[in-house]
Amino acid sequence: MRSAILNVLRLPLIRGPTPKGFSSCIALFLVLCLSWSDPGLATDFLYPAHGFFSDPWGTGEGLPALGAYTTGRHGLPEPALPGTPGSKILAHLRSLPALTNWALLHNPQTASAWAGLGAQAAALGIAKGLWLPTVSVGIGGQRSGDILSRGFSPPLANTMNATLSLNEVLYDFGQRAAAISKAESAVLIARYEANAAIQQVALTVANAYYALAGAEARVRVYRQGVKEAQTIYADTRLQYRAHLKPITDMYQAQTERSQAREQLVIAQGTEQSDRGALAQAAGLPVAMHLPIGTLQSPRQRLSIGIRRWLRSAVRKNPSILSDLATIREAREAIFQAEAQGLPSISLVGNLGQNQYQSQQPNVKIYSVGLQLNIPFDTNFTTEYQVKEDRALYRQAHAQARQETDTILLEVWQAYAGLKSAMGAYVNAQQQVISAKNALSGIRTEYRIGLANILELITAEQNLIQARTTRASELANYYEYQADLYRYAGLIPDRSR
Repeated sequence: MRSAILNVLRLPLIRGPTPKGFSSCIALFLVLCLSWSDPGLATDFLYPAHGFFSDPWGTGEGLPALGAYTTGRHGLPEPALPGTPGSKILAHLRSLPALTNWALLHNPQTASAWAGLGAQAAALGIAKGLWLPTVSVGIGGQRSGDILSRGFSPPLANTMNATLSLNEVLYDFGQRAAAISKAESAVLIARYEANAAIQQVALTVANAYYALAGAEARVRVYRQGVKEAQTIYADTRLQYRAHLKPITDMYQAQTERSQAREQLVIAQGTEQSDRGALAQAAGLPVAMHLPIGTLQSPRQRLSIGIRRWLRSAVRKNPSILSDLATIREAREAIFQAEAQGLPSISLVGNLGQNQYQSQQPNVKIYSVGLQLNIPFDTNFTTEYQVKEDRALYRQAHAQARQETDTILLEVWQAYAGLKSAMGAYVNAQQQVISAKNALSGIRTEYRIGLANILELITAEQNLIQARTTRASELANYYEYQADLYRYAGLIPDRSR
């Protein structure tokens, strides 16, 4: 068959005058024969892989080779970087409430949430517009004529027409009301999502703030450790020169000093990283230096019990409220889908006029009446839409329950972590006092020969460890506190 078709292609099919379009029909017939005998030949004929017709617009020109890196911006704009506030504003951005207030106004996450809220509000306006009639105006002009095969053709005629149409739904089975209720639920969801964005931004700033405070505290600890290691090295060096201690003690003290300096350098790098994270969370340039205050010691006990925190989360957490609004939106979607399959009554009217530039008289057209719209679900679209919306309604219920359980667990863990960090901070404070006294005593014993260099270095390391533990537990306390307030649905304080 394939060879037969190829032979047909070689025959002089067109001899002499042929009707218009005959050659195109022959080509189409041959393509159909090719596709029937060998689909690959038809594909190669219609969609060639090479040549001009494979890419007539040249879209593949300039593409990089396989594995080549694409350079250049290709007309894309430069991303906007956050601006640097003035010196007077920076002077006030020292406390956590001030940084939180700045972040809520300049963090792109809040801007995105507010844009989504505005979009849903506009969608609500579209839904409310369904209660108003639709009015359309059409104006057109045309030049028409007839060409006869014999005789004289009539003259050309110019026509102008204008039409005013009106359509208003007088009654339906709740479709418009359901659409408005669904849009109102979507606005409510966006509102709660905006609240969640506020709390998330505030939590991110708080965690970055407390992380930086902890990093600064550890830098101070390791800086103090370097001073103490330098003091121990100086003592061992003097006693070695006085032939009271061996040279190995001086080398061990020198090693301890180097380790203390290494720990200080690492802590300073972590501090710089956390400072950039705080600036980015607050919507400021990442390289900006933000001085912050020191953290105060925590309170000895929690004034609010866990049950009150859990009740607050159920009532005020924006994520839970957003899921509840999603349930309501899904329920209204069911009502809307059900109403789409029911009849509706509309008021329809038309008013128009046709003007002719000839002896034919102008025509005025008008009509008014009632129209009964009875949809027939021949393809079962409405039925399956109702089933889908009911399934989404059940899914929204399950997701709300899952989100509630997750939030309550977060509240419970934050409360437990807060109590644990508070107790650990008290014990770490006592460890610092004990380690400081132990280092002072062992240093005296070392000078008089009652303790060796290993005991002195161990006492110094114990003091550094106790100080870093105290700083970490203090930062953990405030981070758990921020988590507890966030998941309990409490609004961050922006007034201070």
